[in-house]
Amino acid sequence: MTEFKPTNYINLVHFLGDLLGDEFEIILHIIRDNEVYMAEIVNGQISGRTIDSPITQFALDLIKDERHKEVPYISGYRTKTIDNKTLWGSTFFIKDDNNHLLGMICINRDTSQSVAMLDELMNHLNIPNDLWHPDQASTDKDASDDPIEVLSQSVDDIIAQVIDTKTIDDNVQLTKQYKVEIIDRLDDKGVFQIKGAVTKVAEALNISEPSVYRYRKMIN
Repeated sequence: MTEFKPTNYINLVHFLGDLLGDEFEIILHIIRDNEVYMAEIVNGQISGRTIDSPITQFALDLIKDERHKEVPYISGYRTKTIDNKTLWGSTFFIKDDNNHLLGMICINRDTSQSVAMLDELMNHLNIPNDLWHPDQASTDKDASDDPIEVLSQSVDDIIAQVIDTKTIDDNVQLTKQYKVEIIDRLDDKGVFQIKGAVTKVAEALNISEPSVYRYRKMIN
């Protein structure tokens, strides 16, 4: 079996960043010991993320659904930043000789500058936007059929996508059953595969980290 060397892929991420330019955000996710972490990111200013940011819920779903066993990569899906900027994403699955998933390279393209330049050109030529603009040209059905990935900047953002943390009041004592239900929901979404998720979940639920592990053991 070929030895997996993350350094080789880190170099690849930087190569792609130099090759493609600053419109492309490129991320390397590594899967190790049942945890997923970001090993490198280039042009993170596009989404506002850093190397300490977590994997997205969309990517977690890809891992959970084992999409890597069906296809070598997926491309052409819409992603969304925290400030609602739309990007176009692609994910390449890094696998070993036995088809086990080792990591992913995710590329998100920011087309906002290109679209702005085209807007200016078309306005100068007096051509209506609805004749060419990609967002207006696509139908509602097309837009709804595309998967949306939210590029979260923290584990807290991921947790908030699964549970409404506003409903958890510091002054309200949560029942054990409710805590278990929340842990079960987070576990089903693969949140605990994110490095550092246990600490963040414990803080969100106002419980200790050992309690999180204990509740997970109850449902697994």
